[in-house]
Amino acid sequence: LESYKIGEGHLRKNQVINYEIRLWMDEDISADETEAMSKSFRSKVTVEAVAEKTEGKYKEDILNGADPVLDNNKLIPVIIDSKGGVTRADENKKWYNYSNREWANAVILNDEIQDPGAGQPIDEEDIESYFVWIPRYRYKIFSDTRYADLSEEIENKVQTIDVIFENKETSASSGNTKGKWLTHPAFTSFEVNGIWVGKFETGYKGAEKETDAEVNPDSEQAAISAANKVIIKSNVYSWRNIQISKAYVVGKSYESKLNSHMMKNTEWGAVAYLSQSIYGSRQEIRINNNSDFLTGYAAINSPTTGYTGTNELCSTHPTTCNEYGESNKGENEIYNTEYFNHVSVVASTTNNYTGIFDMSGGAHEFMMSGMEDNVESGVLASGNTSTNNSGFNGNNNDKSTITNGIDLPDDPKYYDIYSYSTNINDYSRFIFGDATGEMGPFKSIKYLNQNRYIGSWYDDGNIPLNYSAPWVMRGGAFHSGTEAGIYYTDRYNGDAFKYGSFRLALAFNN
Repeated sequence: LESYKIGEGHLRKNQVINYEIRLWMDEDISADETEAMSKSFRSKVTVEAVAEKTEGKYKEDILNGADPVLDNNKLIPVIIDSKGGVTRADENKKWYNYSNREWANAVILNDEIQDPGAGQPIDEEDIESYFVWIPRYRYKIFSDTRYADLSEEIENKVQTIDVIFENKETSASSGNTKGKWLTHPAFTSFEVNGIWVGKFETGYKGAEKETDAEVNPDSEQAAISAANKVIIKSNVYSWRNIQISKAYVVGKSYESKLNSHMMKNTEWGAVAYLSQSIYGSRQEIRINNNSDFLTGYAAINSPTTGYTGTNELCSTHPTTCNEYGESNKGENEIYNTEYFNHVSVVASTTNNYTGIFDMSGGAHEFMMSGMEDNVESGVLASGNTSTNNSGFNGNNNDKSTITNGIDLPDDPKYYDIYSYSTNINDYSRFIFGDATGEMGPFKSIKYLNQNRYIGSWYDDGNIPLNYSAPWVMRGGAFHSGTEAGIYYTDRYNGDAFKYGSFRLALAFNN
């Protein structure tokens, strides 16, 4: 009598989509009515399908239709070889292989540079920005405990995270307990088949020394204009000392047609969980300990302690080691090695050149993610005080209000918001998939004379948001030692900060 369209989309080779069909009685039917009792009821599901030509473009079956989305007018697919060299990919041939931890890469060329065509090398000097594709996936929730305080003891909780790729036409999984599947929120918020993530921390184009990259535009219009200073590649100075609101405007203005934006905490989590799956390195990511804030560097030795205020050589004092140091651009020194030295791949999410760098150390990375300004207000706090805040219009912790700043985004998909709390050790307020509270339990530990808070994954530092520091920072800085890492989380008031940078992402459909 009636028919309904359950769904439509693409079904790829070996892909399975499950539907549950339920038949129910109208609520007005009573059990004693003869027309309902002792009757048979029938229903059916009809599947209509046609073969679709894919024009020969390479697809990886395991991605289940979540293959890279490209805009060849701007975002050029590339292959990165074992020495970091770049070749323009032929989209009709294999140019990525997630089964072998080879993630898809693409570049944005400098304005005057033309697409060289498939199979042609691309000079590093012709590249403005690198991006890495994170395909849409669901993951099996491995922890659902919400820790409201520190624990006395913790144990190593590191494990392989189960991931299944899916496309946006697949019904999203909505689990919220351990053992259930959840489509990662980084993809459902934009309803995309994946996101392109900056391969490195955002750099400042033209900076010749670290202080040149400390730029905080003085207005929203200035931040829009400053977007042409974005450069995302290795061996450049990380853009720092910028308020979160200005970083947000820069991100939105960089490549608006590709929906560029400042990275959110859930997007950081999407990278972290994929790295910890069979498709990533499944190991601790080596710190970038370059004290000049140069991108793409990797420590020669793993740190053995968290920040202690010292800078000892690991080989000399392994018990107090927290080594870091500067390095001339493009040269390898005793503390670290630059991107194009192949040993730098220990700082990649894949342990090869196709992964993402600077997710441990370098500079702290601000996320477009913060705490609400009061209990159940549903509005992001601006910051702590009238002089220490993000630059967004809104309320501060000290009850002052910012009115002459930048308006918060109208669309909530561009930020993550966390519930208000005055408990400085409340780890319970996480979003599944954001790689914060799921990394518990958490404890206080002393590194020589410094008390630090760490989680149960790689001993990475973990400090939750609170009312005086309502914005999220990730990754740690060059001097953070063993606390730095992809699961490192900290809090800040949102103001410009010498050690604070940001990362960009792209989220668009064909």
